[in-house]
Amino acid sequence: MIIPDISIVSLTWNSEKHIEPFLKSLINDASRSDIDIEIIVIDNGSTDSSISVLREYARKYCFVRFIPFSKNMGTTFSRNTAIKCASGEFILVLDSDTIVCEKTLETLINGYKSIERKPDTKISILHPLLIYPDGKFQESARKFPTLASKFYRVFNMEERRRRTESIESVLQRKITRVDYAISAAWFMRKDIFDQVGYLDERFFYAPEDAEFCARCWSMGYEVWYYPEAKIIHNCQRLTKKKPFSKLGLIHMKGLLRFWLRYHTKLSRIRVNYEG
Repeated sequence: MIIPDISIVSLTWNSEKHIEPFLKSLINDASRSDIDIEIIVIDNGSTDSSISVLREYARKYCFVRFIPFSKNMGTTFSRNTAIKCASGEFILVLDSDTIVCEKTLETLINGYKSIERKPDTKISILHPLLIYPDGKFQESARKFPTLASKFYRVFNMEERRRRTESIESVLQRKITRVDYAISAAWFMRKDIFDQVGYLDERFFYAPEDAEFCARCWSMGYEVWYYPEAKIIHNCQRLTKKKPFSKLGLIHMKGLLRFWLRYHTKLSRIRVNYEG
């Protein structure tokens, strides 16, 4: 059995508009770069045609697998299920509303290995540049969230939010260490999960990404922003659009759990935002 270079793990939930372009972009990029991949998709109880699309791709491509859940199990349990099924040397956690650009997979592998070779560097996550479909920049890697930054974000106080959580090197699209990166696109070696554990399933939804990154940092592993690799992300920003919806309240509950658990540890983490 050939061990894939990369296992791509993703989730769907009523994703019929995105899933086929997502799969096509991965398959095309892997083929052009001669990279062996497997794609594992967890469907969280879709009621649209997502399952039909996934079933067709799994029939056509032996390296595409999907696992249907009868209901929405959230992001952490679902991703952990896919990660535990993965057999690749590397894991790419990737949202299904993304499209990888040409040579993305090759660039991620080479970028990860180049940072690994830096003296006194233990990398956990490599996070690519994310852009919106119209080409605009997404600020997807930041300082750890605080109560103040969440308040500024909800009420569109952009200047204060930027002073609180933005990292200048990220805004300038430089290769740099960051506190955390959103889990829409994480690239890492699979054995990282053996070292730091899986995603915390007490979080149904965000900020499981901030928690995992904080855990990596607290165990001596670094999180890196790598804009040499580029991915298009059709980000919906549901919790910002409806901060007091059910999903928004679940997100706030998760943030409170994160702050209570890490408020003392975060004060001891000093990230050097330089490449």
